[in-house]
Amino acid sequence: MGFRDELKGLSAGVLATLGSVATGISDALIKGDDESADSAPGGKNADTAKTNPVPTEPAKDDPQSLFWDPFAIIEQLGYTDRPSAITYGTLKAMVYKTPIISAIIQTRINQVASFARPQHDKYQLGFRIKLRDQEKEPTPEDRKWIAQMESLIMRTGVTNNPRGRDNFEVFLRKITWDSLTYDQSCIEIVSNRKGQPAEWYAVDASTFRLASNSTTFIDEDDEQAIRYVQIYDGMIINEYTQNQLNFGIRNPRTDIRLHSYGTSELEMLVMAITSVLYAWEYNQRGFSQGSMAKGIINFKGPMSGKQLQSFRRHWYQMLSGVSNAFRTPITNTEDLQYISLQQSSRDMEYNAWMDFLIKVVCSCYNMDPAEVNFQYGNTGQKSSLMGDNNKEKITESKERGLRPLLRFIANQMNQSIVWPINEDFEFDFIGLDAQTKDQTAELNTKRVKSIMTIDEVRAEEDKPPLPDGYGEIILDPTYIQYVQAKEGIGSGAPGQEGGFGEDGDEEGEGDEGDADYEKMLAKYESEEDDDDDDEDDNKKGKDVKKSMESNSGKIIVDLEI
Repeated sequence: MGFRDELKGLSAGVLATLGSVATGISDALIKGDDESADSAPGGKNADTAKTNPVPTEPAKDDPQSLFWDPFAIIEQLGYTDRPSAITYGTLKAMVYKTPIISAIIQTRINQVASFARPQHDKYQLGFRIKLRDQEKEPTPEDRKWIAQMESLIMRTGVTNNPRGRDNFEVFLRKITWDSLTYDQSCIEIVSNRKGQPAEWYAVDASTFRLASNSTTFIDEDDEQAIRYVQIYDGMIINEYTQNQLNFGIRNPRTDIRLHSYGTSELEMLVMAITSVLYAWEYNQRGFSQGSMAKGIINFKGPMSGKQLQSFRRHWYQMLSGVSNAFRTPITNTEDLQYISLQQSSRDMEYNAWMDFLIKVVCSCYNMDPAEVNFQYGNTGQKSSLMGDNNKEKITESKERGLRPLLRFIANQMNQSIVWPINEDFEFDFIGLDAQTKDQTAELNTKRVKSIMTIDEVRAEEDKPPLPDGYGEIILDPTYIQYVQAKEGIGSGAPGQEGGFGEDGDEEGEGDEGDADYEKMLAKYESEEDDDDDDEDDNKKGKDVKKSMESNSGKIIVDLEI
């Protein structure tokens, strides 16, 4: 009996346990459903900006990923070199020896240099220092600080003799050439005693490398860590922290074997540039080593070898090609046969091949060939209904190539110069989207007839409003008619005639509108002369006169415009 009692007790305990577990699971499910409902959009526990603010606490651990190859053999000298067979010297030679590359880079440099002055006219190109908060209106102190900072940037630092330093235009030209050639621009920043940038210099990017480090990740909060080095003949001569040198990369990659270096457009165009150089050299050698003669001189009949040699010498001294190319053969034979090995002179020129290579090179630099004076598309056609507009091509080309380059330079200026001084302001290039004066006038004409009043347009141009409220109107005939009708002087209003001219003209333009107004004013003056002592009527008459003068002013504005 004892065993059965124990078994019954054990069974009862298991059942009780299972019941409590089931009850707990049921409660948890019900609670989860309630919490899900509360966390849903509109629930009492829904996510809001107050309950989930932007994180400000730094990460508790460093990232675990590799950012460069820790087993690379190019770190033996204390720095990591570019893991490429194309050296800095080769990249520089590619620019100097390829005219199309030189033209592309020089064109971009000139375009960037046109932004090297502060913009004081919204129709011009330039740069500006402005508040980062676009909704905040600058105070007089802010405007003063902006003017001082723009002057400092123009001198590239604090100096009492700006003639002895590179100005901002020279600075932009230097770093742009380095960036477009090496995809690497280097700016050395010299701080004052407060740690603020006081001077900055464009330095030779080909002499700077990333410093090697024993760790796979460098914390950006470690401002004393050596990040960059300058080398000369393979030896380190200077070391820099992140606050002392700006190392700009336009085309960054995540490839760990690139060691955080970028990829220059010239490296992307190795095959195309090689083909350009081959075709260029082939055509060029035709003038110095060309063997295909332009013609042959043959003397028929007997002629002594001495005479033939004398004539040949005399001919070669007087007439020969460039660098002694295309020499004319002189013979003395009865029968002469010429077999051409060249079908056409255009085979040597490679027109289509050269055009294709130029387009490939320009596309890699995000530049339309029209910007470097290579016209394609409808070349040779006098007119075409569907022809492309070169102006539109150049505008689109600047959107693709110039705008990202300007944005890159502006970011470098902000990170290394402006924000270390004052984070409330930022540097920006202005004017790439600017309209001409004619375009602005045409746009204002359309807006003042549709969505804006005259005074609102004048306010955008920093001009005062028109006197007596004449500018508080939209110059649209339908809108003017609606306002006049609402004021009680529209067509068909009781007790008034011809609010919009004779025969119900809608716009009330010309002499008819003036005549209607004169009739209304004369009628009111004649009624005012009557002997009426009722003060209410006099007060009502004054209100009517004021209303007519106000509405008449609106008609006059319409007529003047």
